[in-house]
Amino acid sequence: MRQAIVCCGLLLATLPSAGAQSRFSSTEFEQGSVSGNVYTNPALGITWEFPKDWVTVSKGVSELGDDYHVILRLVRGGTQSPDFVEFDYSTSTDSTNPNSILANKDWEPSGNPGYYTLGGGIPAHRNDYKSKTEPPRCLTLLYGPRHGNIGVVVVAESPSQVQELVRAVLQMKVQPDWGSEEEPPSSTVPGSPPLRVRVSQGVSQALLKHKVQPIYPESAREQHIEGSVVMLAHISTQGLIKNLFVMSGQPPLTQAALDAVSQWRYSPYLLQGNAVEVETQITVSFALH
Repeated sequence: MRQAIVCCGLLLATLPSAGAQSRFSSTEFEQGSVSGNVYTNPALGITWEFPKDWVTVSKGVSELGDDYHVILRLVRGGTQSPDFVEFDYSTSTDSTNPNSILANKDWEPSGNPGYYTLGGGIPAHRNDYKSKTEPPRCLTLLYGPRHGNIGVVVVAESPSQVQELVRAVLQMKVQPDWGSEEEPPSSTVPGSPPLRVRVSQGVSQALLKHKVQPIYPESAREQHIEGSVVMLAHISTQGLIKNLFVMSGQPPLTQAALDAVSQWRYSPYLLQGNAVEVETQITVSFALH
């Protein structure tokens, strides 16, 4: 019997991709393009209106090693500026964690790790570094899965300058693989509940009240393709799926997973007695038996 099963185990955001959706193969990547001060990458679903005084420069070699391609490099205030932002992408399923690469270069950890959801759809961990050499420099890495692995490297002379560049990076938007692009939740009044909270797969699984099993794609069966599709999900205050972003998964399986999970229904998540939106990961595993 051939069937699709749903796995509830948690997969970390930094896991490398097992493949990509049909619009993005694991053997090629798209650089994207810049028009004026807007960068777009249809394959990754990224649109970013960066500050007008930033300019593109030669992409060069990735700060994150040979597994990564530089798809965009920008400097602030002219081509001679030492401050830059670099977008790197890797399709490799066994790419080395970029944090270990930076640690082996001229950088040492500085500050506490953090977490962002880039563009609303890329779950990215943040790590800060300072240079081991003079003159002193600061580096921040934002790293997470999006049809492969995305690494955003921000370099400047001081932590405050790095933070300014990071704030600009956070203005990017990511088009969902299911659902529609939305503005990130706005800040709330201090002391009031947040508009969206991040919960583990275990917590969201406990709230699941209606689950639609995915249909195993015929093409995947014929090719004996198995594996998991990992998605980032936004769940509304009514318990409905709002958006789904594919983090990893083989092309023949991703659409089947999106079709099924988009129909799932949850009990509302309550925080201080109020229903709030939820961000969580969902894993659908396909196995032939």
